[in-house]
Amino acid sequence: MMAHGPVRALLDGYWWHEGPPSNALVQRELVRAWARTHPEDELVLAVPTEHLEAVRDDVPPGVELVGVRRRPHGVAVMTEYPSVLRRARADVAVTHNFVPWGVPSVVFLHDVLFQEHPEWFTPAERLYLAPVTALLPRAGAVLTSSAHEAHRIERLNRRVGHVRPIGIAPDPRLTSLSPVRPAALAGVDDFVLTVGRLNVRKNLGTVIAAAVRSGEVGPARPLVVVGGPDGRGPGFGPEARRAIDDGAVVLTGHVADRELAWLYRHAALFVFLSLDEGFGLPPVEALAFGTPVVASDIGVFRETVGAHARLVDPLDVDATATAIRQELARGRRTVVPPPGWDAAATALRDTAAALHRGRRRVA
Repeated sequence: MMAHGPVRALLDGYWWHEGPPSNALVQRELVRAWARTHPEDELVLAVPTEHLEAVRDDVPPGVELVGVRRRPHGVAVMTEYPSVLRRARADVAVTHNFVPWGVPSVVFLHDVLFQEHPEWFTPAERLYLAPVTALLPRAGAVLTSSAHEAHRIERLNRRVGHVRPIGIAPDPRLTSLSPVRPAALAGVDDFVLTVGRLNVRKNLGTVIAAAVRSGEVGPARPLVVVGGPDGRGPGFGPEARRAIDDGAVVLTGHVADRELAWLYRHAALFVFLSLDEGFGLPPVEALAFGTPVVASDIGVFRETVGAHARLVDPLDVDATATAIRQELARGRRTVVPPPGWDAAATALRDTAAALHRGRRRVA
């Protein structure tokens, strides 16, 4: 650990209580790990004012809470967090995606898929996300989850300079939860699983087509699809619609964490054919339960799960169908312990402390 002395940091907790599940997870676990590994630091967590009471009992001891009123998240970070930082007498702001105007800041940028693949996003989403990269050169430091995503951010944003990957991890409680069978799967004990928000990027149509073509999926062993709609939908074709109608595909929508733990624990196989990801936690989560994984042969999965998963061309239905048959025949594999959060939090903290070093505390 780099020794920079204690730091007082304003941390972005806007999604802590309500927001995109994966983004909320990253915010919560980075804060918890920072508080645990660096108790000498003073942490101030910014959350929407209406969430203060709901969050109060969930934050680590000693973490101060401050409410913000502006919406949505990007507007609050860019225009309200600077004044919050000054009132809190913090040294540095640590935010997600958006840069707070005119104050020392470390930004954790989840991904810039909206830059490389704008066709996957609605016009409203692209408009909302435009300031993310427009203001990024003003950040004191930029971090992200994977080396693959760091290279992409640097390639598409030449004025930003070095982007540091610090890693992320699954929810550390997920594998220890008491599992609960989802009501939608009453009586179903054999199934193939896929998890993720239902948008065009998750490539669900190919997952369904390959599962059906494999001959291994049907009403007796369905493909279970977990996740809610998000942005541009997956656009199910006739084959997928028929599979849903005849029970070969079961759409559960969002599930609780205990239900997700049950699904990972009991799935015969996990399939994840996303067209691109900044990190992509679901395959890492599945491997933590010992579930065999078929995943997209894309850069980030070569980095994160390539040594343990079967990687396939996410647009090749026949190759994926073959992989599904072979992996089901092979059976379960050894549990792959997931990474933890302490190293990521320490890297984040050291970056913030280095940025503050030599500066005065903002008054």
